[in-house]
Amino acid sequence: MKALLQWIQAVSLALILIILGSSEALAQRQSVDETRQVTPNEKVRLEVMRGEVRIRTNTQNRFSVSGMLDEDATGFELDSSNGFTEFIVRMPRRVSGGLFTDGSELEISVPVNSDIEFTGVNVNVDLHGVQGGARIRTVNGAIDAADLGTFVDLNTVNGAISSHNNSGRIEITTVNGSVDERGSSGRVSIEAVNGRIDVDSVAEIVSLQVVNGRVRGRVQSVQELDLETVNGSIELDLSGSPAPRVSGSTVSGHIELDFDADVNARFSLRSNTGARLVNQLTNDEPSRDRFGPSRRLDFTMGDGSGDVRLTSISGRLELRQR
Repeated sequence: MKALLQWIQAVSLALILIILGSSEALAQRQSVDETRQVTPNEKVRLEVMRGEVRIRTNTQNRFSVSGMLDEDATGFELDSSNGFTEFIVRMPRRVSGGLFTDGSELEISVPVNSDIEFTGVNVNVDLHGVQGGARIRTVNGAIDAADLGTFVDLNTVNGAISSHNNSGRIEITTVNGSVDERGSSGRVSIEAVNGRIDVDSVAEIVSLQVVNGRVRGRVQSVQELDLETVNGSIELDLSGSPAPRVSGSTVSGHIELDFDADVNARFSLRSNTGARLVNQLTNDEPSRDRFGPSRRLDFTMGDGSGDVRLTSISGRLELRQR
C-alpha cells in the first residue's frame, strides 16, 4: 500500500511539472496579429513548419495573419509589395520537438482571387474558398481543401487529403496517406503509392493511379478516364457516362468497372499471362490465343461511340452492369 501511494505521488508530481512546463511554454510563445492591404489577385507564399493553419478568404483585398507561433520559433517574416506577399515562421536549423511541443496555431485570410503556395512539414492545413489557385505541400500533415478554383495541387507524404467541391485542374498526390475526393469538377488527377483513394467525382476528365493501394467510388458523367495500378485494386461506378473513353492497366491487381445498361462503347480487354477476364455486360466470352496463355475479349454495346481498353498481366479485369 505504501509503495502504491508513493507511485501515485510520483505520477501526480510529474503531471504537475508537465502542466507547469506547458503553461510556461505557452507564456513564452510569440503571438502574431498583422494585416496588409494587397491586390485582388495577390500571389501569397506561406511557410509554416509545424502546427495548425486555417486559411479563409475575404473580399476586402486584405492579407491578415493572427494566432500563436511555434514555441521553438525565432520569429516571423512578413513582406508584401508589388502583388506578392510572403509569410514565413522562422525556425532554428535544428528543432528539438517533443511529445508536448506546441506548433504554430494560425488563422490566415487572403483575397478570394489570390494564388496560394503553402509549404510545411508536420502541419495540418485547412484551406477553403481560394479561387486563384492553390499549391499545398506537407510531409506528415493532413490537408483539407474545399471550394477552390483554377488550379489545385495537393501533395503530402503520410498525411490524409480531403478535396471537396473544387474546380478546374486538380492534382492530388500522396505516398502513404489516404485521399477523399468528392464533388470536384473539371480535370482531376490522383496518385497514391500505398494509400487509399475514395472518389465521388463529377469531373469530365479523371486519372487515378495507385501502386499497392486501393481505389473505390464513382466517377459520374466522366468522359475520359485513365486508370493504372500495379498490385492494387480499383472498383469504380461509371454511372451517367453514356459513351466514356476508358484506358486502364494493371500488373497483378484487379480493375472492376460498373457501367449503365445502355452504355455505348467498344470494349477491348487483354491478358498477357492468363489473367481472369469477367464480362457481365453481355454474353460475349473471352477467347484464348492459339499460342501462349494470352486471352482477349472484344465486343460492342450500343453505337460503339465510346472506347474501353483494359490490359492485365496476371490480375483480374471485370465488367459489370450497374
